[in-house]
Amino acid sequence: MSLSAPQREAYDREGYLVVDRVLEPARREELSRRVWDLVHAAEEGRQSKERVLFEPGAAAVATAVKPAIRKLSSLVAEGEFFQQIARDPFILDLVAEMTGGAKSIYLYNDQVFLKPAFCGSEKPLHQDNSYFRVTPHSHGVTCWVAIDEATEENGCLNYIPGSHKLGLVKHREIPQTPHHVPDVDFPLGREVPAPVPAGGAVFHHLLCMHSSKANQSPHPRRAWALHYVNGAAACPSRKFEEMFRVR
Repeated sequence: MSLSAPQREAYDREGYLVVDRVLEPARREELSRRVWDLVHAAEEGRQSKERVLFEPGAAAVATAVKPAIRKLSSLVAEGEFFQQIARDPFILDLVAEMTGGAKSIYLYNDQVFLKPAFCGSEKPLHQDNSYFRVTPHSHGVTCWVAIDEATEENGCLNYIPGSHKLGLVKHREIPQTPHHVPDVDFPLGREVPAPVPAGGAVFHHLLCMHSSKANQSPHPRRAWALHYVNGAAACPSRKFEEMFRVR
């Protein structure tokens, strides 16, 4: 699978691209089931605490499922099923094109974002590479796979089109949270929602600014973010030996 000319132009111009289907329905359903199994294990304390992040405000929401889990890290550590998806040729062909014609590809890290119904909190505006520091910036891409349909109501990603052309901007930490936000004195542009159907994905450049709103709907918005890097990149924050090689 290769990017069409319009897809290539859109990704280069906007910094992100929605692909309506990257997983066949049966595989998406199996992924959904397995993620729920991991969530239930985490709820019961059968997951390493380092891999689980809870929703901080869920206790105050009467309709929220408790305990409400915000994020689970490193699904590829769970075995062959998740590794096969991370190595899916359809996904990797697009990743290779988006990361400078990569001949070798590694999974920098991965995480599933749960965004539970009624209490899934927002993710503030940021650039992924404010965390990762991959260089050159174009040698990495995030593939955000929608396990559930991602809508404006349940917290799909929002992008500032073309913001990847600004370079890596200064970020500041939000105290008592894991979040970084841009710390600039110029307008960044309008955020545009990017709905994704279940089984589809949105790919984005590591410098494309994005956020997601809180989920106040009765529907969960689960998504698996796979952060890929070209094997020719420099990754000062993480060694390639610590990553999962996918191609």
